[in-house]
Amino acid sequence: MANETERTGATPSIGASPAAGSSADAWRAALTARRTEVAADVVVPAAQAHAPPDAEVSRRRFILGAFWTGLGVTLAGSLGVFLDFFWPRGIERFGGPYTVGHVDDYARGGSPLLTTAAQTWVVHLDPGDTRYGGSDGGDGYLALWRKCPHLGCAVPWNPSFAFEGQTGWFRCPCHGSTYTKAGIRVFGPAPRSMDTFDLTVDDAGNLTVHTDRVTSGGPDNAERARTVEQLREAAASG
Repeated sequence: MANETERTGATPSIGASPAAGSSADAWRAALTARRTEVAADVVVPAAQAHAPPDAEVSRRRFILGAFWTGLGVTLAGSLGVFLDFFWPRGIERFGGPYTVGHVDDYARGGSPLLTTAAQTWVVHLDPGDTRYGGSDGGDGYLALWRKCPHLGCAVPWNPSFAFEGQTGWFRCPCHGSTYTKAGIRVFGPAPRSMDTFDLTVDDAGNLTVHTDRVTSGGPDNAERARTVEQLREAAASG
């Protein structure tokens, strides 16, 4: 039989051997050991040597999670600072009448005064203030909504801001829209002048602004100013 095998040159199939399965398993084990075996002169840290197979994946997930969490906190903090800077302060309610002081509180030709709860600047215009950015010919009391018609930022009165050689303007801090003392737009991206509210006065001289009665701002803002006598006449006829 042995001679016959040698003559035919036949090679026994691995599958025909009872040890075929054991041989295949041995080859797989050898290949695996070759990939994972560490050279004798390489020192492996104890923590790494005994780390479970998924430890590296867990560390990677932890680092990525910490990164995205930190980024989210940073972005949220930046948004909070932005809103804190531009959000109007002290507003409890809006859309009704507010007492904004006595007529004597407002000096004729003086700086506008803010009533925060009403979001309103009240100014006593003097027709003698003929400078550029002054009364624009208006005479009397005028109530201006401090919300910029552009994007709604709160517009402050800036007595030291200089524009066209004159100081004292309403100047929006967001995009630079600039308005006269009568709220008339002279510069910037705002689509119109500052909006105005109706004003009334009682017999004692107390002024009330009606924030539910809004008129869109325009070049005639100064003409909407009313003296005390005109305000009382309007109340009597209304």
